Amino acid sequence: MPSRAQRPRIPEVSEAQRRARHAWNGGKTGKARPATTGTPPPGMVKVTGSADGAPAHWFCPGRCTVLARTRAELRAIPRRPGGGR
Repeated sequence: MPSRAQRPRIPEVSEAQRRARHAWNGGKTGKARPATTGTPPPGMVKVTGSADGAPAHWFCPGRCTVLARTRAELRAIPRRPGGGR
């Protein structure tokens, strides 16, 4: 049996289907998530972007931060002319 992510989504075409979904979700269908405040959770580390204009992002401490800093450093290395991306 395919996993949930692989199952095809069947659109709801009738009003009865929409009402059933609304009842099943407890009336939460179609409501937006609350806006985020922009402040990261405690313990997150801000990694500044590279000189090529990449934005700064927040990462969990440890391996994620190390990988992000390494990628920013690699993006800062100048490329040879005529070289592909």
